[in-house]
Amino acid sequence: MLFLLLAAIGFFISLYAALTERKVSEDQNYKAACDLTDTISCTKPMKSEYAHLFYISNSFTGMIYYATLAVLAYFHIPLLVMIMAIGGALFSCFLAYLLYFKIKALCLVCTSLYIINFLLLLLAIKNFYA
Repeated sequence: MLFLLLAAIGFFISLYAALTERKVSEDQNYKAACDLTDTISCTKPMKSEYAHLFYISNSFTGMIYYATLAVLAYFHIPLLVMIMAIGGALFSCFLAYLLYFKIKALCLVCTSLYIINFLLLLLAIKNFYA
């Protein structure tokens, strides 16, 4: 149950990011609630060259990821859940590197998703070996 809750939270945070990204693309002067300073900003990574790594928005990719993970968990397919959770945690490490060292920003939305991905991995490991 906790796994599904975390996947749902990840989905809705990704949805917030996608909506914010849309507003930023429509209005370059848009100030999002998650923009606290020049370095603590969620719109800075959205405006970066790394915002669309697979030719679609990373936020949209996140929504697909969390929805798929929730469906797999709901239907008790532990091997695929584990594979996806490992992939999500590894991809979070890559995105965190880009965020903190290339973009040089602290995105609260992004960081919260990284934390969720590692919690999902821990729960997947726990459920896989239970």
